[in-house]
Amino acid sequence: MNWMGLGTLLERTVRGALRRAPSAALFRQADRYRNEGRYEEASRLVSQGLAQDPDSRVGYLLSAYLHVANRQTDRAKTDFKRVLALDPYHPRALLGMAKICLEEQDQEGAKALLNCALQYYADFAEAQALRDMVESWSQPSTSPSKARGSSPVDRVDAPAHDFVMMRPDGTTLHVRADGDHGGQLAQHAIQVVRMASATTSRAGLGTLQRGAIDTGAQTTFLLSDLDLIISATFGGTVEMEEGFAHVARLESELRKTGGGPS
Repeated sequence: MNWMGLGTLLERTVRGALRRAPSAALFRQADRYRNEGRYEEASRLVSQGLAQDPDSRVGYLLSAYLHVANRQTDRAKTDFKRVLALDPYHPRALLGMAKICLEEQDQEGAKALLNCALQYYADFAEAQALRDMVESWSQPSTSPSKARGSSPVDRVDAPAHDFVMMRPDGTTLHVRADGDHGGQLAQHAIQVVRMASATTSRAGLGTLQRGAIDTGAQTTFLLSDLDLIISATFGGTVEMEEGFAHVARLESELRKTGGGPS
């Protein structure tokens, strides 16, 4: 037995473990800061951690998340790719790249990445929900009046150009939408709620109750509970509380007039 070779290997292993230990603490603190919205502080800690452990998948993943939060898409892609270079089937990196593909209108690329993640992590609920949502976009739009179990469509005077009220099983209760895509709008809203709920549940926060998606060109507000999902889209950027107040008032008015769920 080559005892000198074994000693060298043990020395390198111990040295590597000691190097990673402080970096792991830095990454944990950085993740806390990220969740608190303290992105600059988180970025500094991630940089320090990567300086200590330049092959850390956790470090590059955190760095990518911070770039996403700061809308630095190219830098986020670079860091997600660094994670995948270290682990080609890393589920969170594959999901992150898939989301960027969707922002860039590359649905096929997103599906390929999500399929890869689900091939090795079949119980990855967030990836499954996102893939279902992407696949639904390529399906023919279903007229709201012909949706499964739906009641006749009532066009309501809502302060939004796309409004839909539905049950979680897909039953459309009310819709106001541009053109004839109410059924597709309802399906999309349900998939978004499922995907977001998978994320919040994994974080121990329960299912999604309300959320907002601001693309700059428009803002979509979602309200959800066990019996009802409401989605309303406004042009431009809308103050969060103002948008939720509009949606809540609309729901209240529908219930008063008998248009809401019984």
